[in-house]
Amino acid sequence: MAKTRVITRYVKAKSKRRSRAGFTLPLAVLAGLAVPAGWAIKDYQAGGIDLAGRGFIARMSGFNPTSQKFEPKFLMQGLIPVVGGVFVHKMAGKLGINRVLSQAGVPILRL
Repeated sequence: MAKTRVITRYVKAKSKRRSRAGFTLPLAVLAGLAVPAGWAIKDYQAGGIDLAGRGFIARMSGFNPTSQKFEPKFLMQGLIPVVGGVFVHKMAGKLGINRVLSQAGVPILRL
């Protein structure tokens, strides 16, 4: 009786290919950026470009250039909302909300 040989064939697995998204607007990050932008507009109306620039720097870093001190209230008005928006955007990505929006056919907007 002849021996039967086992022939092993290796099949290369097909890689999943995801199409790369085009231009999208993350709404949570834009909402976070709207807070310091609103303060900058208010400062510009009150004192021009110089006050708007100093106010924007103070709100994004917490350091007040006029008093030369660190003031946490400025962080609450500027950087904290931006960081919160980035956090919401990351969580929406991990939960799959942005993928659902793209599969539903929403063209540009993401959470």
